[in-house]
Amino acid sequence: MKRIALVVQRYGEEINGGAEALARMLAERLNARFDVVVLTSCALDYSNWAMHYPPGKSEVRGVRVLRFAHPLRNDIGRARVALVHKLRFKLRALLRRLPGAQVVAPRGDSFYDGRDFLRRQGPHCEGLLQHLGESAGRYDAAIFFTALYEPAALGVEAFGRRSVLVPFLHDEKAMYQPIYRQVMRKAGALVFNTDAERRLAAKLYGIDTRDAPIAGAGVEITAPSAEAVAQVMARRNLQPGYLLYVGRIDVGKGCKQLLTAFLDHLSQHPAAQLVLVGKALMPVPEHPRIFCTGFVSDAERDALIQGAGALVIPSRYESLSLVLLEAMLLRTPVVANAKCEVLADHIAHSGAGLAYHGKAGLVRAMAVVQALDTAGRERWAERGAAYVQRSCSWPHVLQQYVDAVEAVSLLPEGAAPAHQPG
Repeated sequence: MKRIALVVQRYGEEINGGAEALARMLAERLNARFDVVVLTSCALDYSNWAMHYPPGKSEVRGVRVLRFAHPLRNDIGRARVALVHKLRFKLRALLRRLPGAQVVAPRGDSFYDGRDFLRRQGPHCEGLLQHLGESAGRYDAAIFFTALYEPAALGVEAFGRRSVLVPFLHDEKAMYQPIYRQVMRKAGALVFNTDAERRLAAKLYGIDTRDAPIAGAGVEITAPSAEAVAQVMARRNLQPGYLLYVGRIDVGKGCKQLLTAFLDHLSQHPAAQLVLVGKALMPVPEHPRIFCTGFVSDAERDALIQGAGALVIPSRYESLSLVLLEAMLLRTPVVANAKCEVLADHIAHSGAGLAYHGKAGLVRAMAVVQALDTAGRERWAERGAAYVQRSCSWPHVLQQYVDAVEAVSLLPEGAAPAHQPG
């Protein structure tokens, strides 16, 4: 049986980030085929990387976990490090004229290349990187989630060609750092969540991604009973047709625009309600029509999704969006930011929601979904559920990862991966 490392920035049942949730579900399923060991940090909270779990060996739902110590997030000088990459991001129109890639090649300067940014952003797990660098013969292959964080970005460099990188790529400032042009070329295999993500990787880094698999995620969810939905709504004082957001309540997730748009929506629809599920990392106005639940159980979250008039996803930066797929499977309409190509693709391919542009577009979309009649809502519900059922099955997802692991495990050290140009 092959021994596989799965590297991810956080890991645990209490962690509900999309990439981390997919990593956990994947690890549990691959563990039946391979001998899986998860390599991760000790953090629960990504905002400061405080050590929550003890370092060392443990087990989560039958999967072995090895955690490595790390310092708190180091914000000293981080803004200066980020400025260079912000300027590159602003100059995208000029970068597109470069032959083959928008992201420039690294030049061996840790500040310029982005290594300083990765270290300061965290989690900075020196022991994890050392473990990977010394793992010759220990693992047949390693799967890395997600490229934004140091354990994956520098872990691919440390481990070498037998790496499978799942980048969770967004068109955001951090991904314009030169280090990523190198990381994407060093992985033995790339696995993407959507075609939009795969296209973006080719544009940014000048690599051939045409044969890279699109695995996506398996989506399995049991619909709550009508009684369970009614009980949750009664306990939360919610009326039918409420709008729902699930995830980190954060400016970076588009929640500031969501809140201002909802307040505008209230001027014409005073009975509307907005429910925010997740940890608030920004101020939320106190308002009798805005409900913040904090973290809730999976059962309550699913009931809130199924009972909602629509799930709203205002983020510009998503590489898959599990919650969107789960909402569609639960037959709930979706309203999503059209500036996120991944979300726009989901809605275009499913016909199960609306993609909006800007705050005014979001206000109009809120009005449209709240005005849906029973027949219109049912049409969206059928389309969404059918889309997820045909494109998000676990057997398909697992086969993509098994094939990638088997392929890289056979690569001799120093062999060029298939996506390497030239």
